[in-house]
Amino acid sequence: MAGAARQDADGSLSELIERLDEPTAKMLLERAAAESAAIAAAVRLAVAVPADRVRILRAEADSVLRTRRHLDYREANEWALEAGVVVDAMQAEAAGNPSRELLKLIELSVGRVVKVILKSDDSSGMMGDVAHRLLAIHEQVSLAGVAEPKALARWMIKFGFDDQDFFMIDPVRYAPALGDKGMGIYRDAVAERSAQGRVPFAVKHATERLSVLDGDIEAIVALLGQDLTSPHQYTRVAEAMLELERPEDALQWAERGIEATSGWQVKHLYDIAAGVHEANGDLAPVLGVRLDHHQTMPSTSTYGLLRDAADEVGSWDSHVSEAREVLGLRDRGSLVDVLLADGEIEVAWGLAAEDGDDLGNDRLVRLAEAYEVVDPAASVDVYVRVVKSILETTDRRAYQAAVKQLKNARRAAESAGLSHEHHAYLVGLREEQRRRPTLASMLDKLIES
Repeated sequence: MAGAARQDADGSLSELIERLDEPTAKMLLERAAAESAAIAAAVRLAVAVPADRVRILRAEADSVLRTRRHLDYREANEWALEAGVVVDAMQAEAAGNPSRELLKLIELSVGRVVKVILKSDDSSGMMGDVAHRLLAIHEQVSLAGVAEPKALARWMIKFGFDDQDFFMIDPVRYAPALGDKGMGIYRDAVAERSAQGRVPFAVKHATERLSVLDGDIEAIVALLGQDLTSPHQYTRVAEAMLELERPEDALQWAERGIEATSGWQVKHLYDIAAGVHEANGDLAPVLGVRLDHHQTMPSTSTYGLLRDAADEVGSWDSHVSEAREVLGLRDRGSLVDVLLADGEIEVAWGLAAEDGDDLGNDRLVRLAEAYEVVDPAASVDVYVRVVKSILETTDRRAYQAAVKQLKNARRAAESAGLSHEHHAYLVGLREEQRRRPTLASMLDKLIES
């Protein structure tokens, strides 16, 4: 905050840089480049002629993206951050100067990243994100028209089927760059691997994507729908129809899946159906979909979607009571949530009075915070009840959470004119918790503050 204040007082950073003389600017830039690989790479690329830029990027990739060591969790994240600097530079080059040489460097780089991932702890996913970014840049450069179709197909086969099996390459997206010759090589490789006993997942995925590329409806249904017993299978078929720009077919498959299956994944089918109607500008059918969705799978999410759809046609007032009734029968806590979101604090409070013990501490706190403007004394009682619940657990985190709610209770008590009574409660709680020295110390500080 102090730094921001100084910047506001003295001018923006760009204005300050304008005031630097050239020797000082060079000195500061040299110092920054010595401390930051990102700035050093940016300096080298800024002064390089186009013919040298890929060479400089290759040197940076050679320096950063290769390692023979196993990287633990911390080291893997640090490596990913440093690798991200190189990827940033490649992305900038791809945007302005796509070339076949850059494409080859990206292919080399993503292969190296995969090798590092295979011997590292990437449980954070940061290294995987580096690979995904490189693959996105690879696709971008390929579609810029610089790829040699046959060479591109051979790389897709090697990387997608032989080198690893957790980063998928989509032949549909690469089709313009592959052309007939490259696609022929790719199709032959998929067919050959499909005929070799147990078919790997990457090959199955490629087969499915080729059926979409071909617009082969029968194959799409067979491959993506399989036995059509789960919502996910219907969703995959419907999504393929949308990709083929066949929205009415997508709608039919979504409706079939809604009728034939059950489970939480059905929500995707409702979303597809509503999306098709929205794209057509048919707001009444959207409302019908959302009504059915909420009746079948009531939640705060379906309530919100129904409200939005009803608002679009000006009919929310005629649906709100039933929507809340359906939600309350399924989940009283969720009904409290939507009442609070709708600003109906006293109604939410009355409902909570019936089921307070079943609402959970987080919801009770939100309710108490909202109700302070109505009756702060009543909110004090809720905060105290939450504190009692929290202190059933014995650890420092629980103690910190309890103190936070005690501060909320003190604020509400002050608003209600009950500061003296609340202070007495704190003193009594401190005595009651004297055998928990960590908590007792925290309570002492709270009482003295």
